[in-house]
Amino acid sequence: MHIDIHDNAKDDLRAVRTSAPLVAAAILAALQQMEADPRLIDKLTTYGANEFGAVRIGVKPWEKAKGIGNLWRFRVFDTPATVYRVVYGYHYQTKQICVLAVVHKEGFNYELDSDIARRILNDWRDI
Repeated sequence: MHIDIHDNAKDDLRAVRTSAPLVAAAILAALQQMEADPRLIDKLTTYGANEFGAVRIGVKPWEKAKGIGNLWRFRVFDTPATVYRVVYGYHYQTKQICVLAVVHKEGFNYELDSDIARRILNDWRDI
């Protein structure tokens, strides 16, 4: 299965690659492992720890955005990327995962009125 990456999330990844190349590499490696897993959707829409090959991730729904969309976040365990969050949405109808943002945990508090949250929510609505 293919994971879409929104243009803004691609920009996030480019910025991370510049400031923390090992973080970007860990996130990209995780995404590649995920795409190869036939249980991708189940694992990315189930709260808790999941494994994709050698990659371990922690998945949580974005609770404050529940009424807006099926939005989630994961973090990659045991890597420099653990302090980053990958925010994504899942479309039930098309069975598609779309990465919407890659953010440092200190820069994203999940409040709906934050700049990054507004960007994510607008991108999700536009898909």
